[in-house]
Amino acid sequence: MKKWMLAASLCAVVFTACDKDDDDNDVNSADRDFVMMASLSNNAEVGAGQLAATKGTNAAVKMYGQQMVSEHTAAQADLRSRATTVGLSAPDTIDAEHRAKMMYLNGLSGYSFDTAYINSQIKDHAKTVTLFNTEISNGNNQSIRSYATEKLPHIQAHFNRADSIRRAL
Repeated sequence: MKKWMLAASLCAVVFTACDKDDDDNDVNSADRDFVMMASLSNNAEVGAGQLAATKGTNAAVKMYGQQMVSEHTAAQADLRSRATTVGLSAPDTIDAEHRAKMMYLNGLSGYSFDTAYINSQIKDHAKTVTLFNTEISNGNNQSIRSYATEKLPHIQAHFNRADSIRRAL
């Protein structure tokens, strides 16, 4: 009888441990919110970056815009792949706030465009750093948290580069 109880106890511990491992792959509301917001952010960065690459007058602004297109396109593909794997969808649109910002930027030219674009990049990347830190702290899905952890240094570098360009304008 003692052997049976010991075996049952060991099985309970093993199943609990396995169940905990599975929890790392469950998606919680923080993961869902993160995928939605990070996806909208990636798409907005690509659109604004395309605008800056063509409309910007300062060489650093144009290069930064092209960098945003390249890096956020790749980041969005990675996020979409991870999201699909865990049963989430990553939208390919932008939110109303960024649509309005794109319309505003599209109406500017020269120095006004360059400064408005770079200032919006500083603001957007600061918000995105907070978003990624929240996912790292509160997300449950290992793959989605890993995405946030891997991409956060790039987002911080984008913020720092935009701030450097702003100071040089």
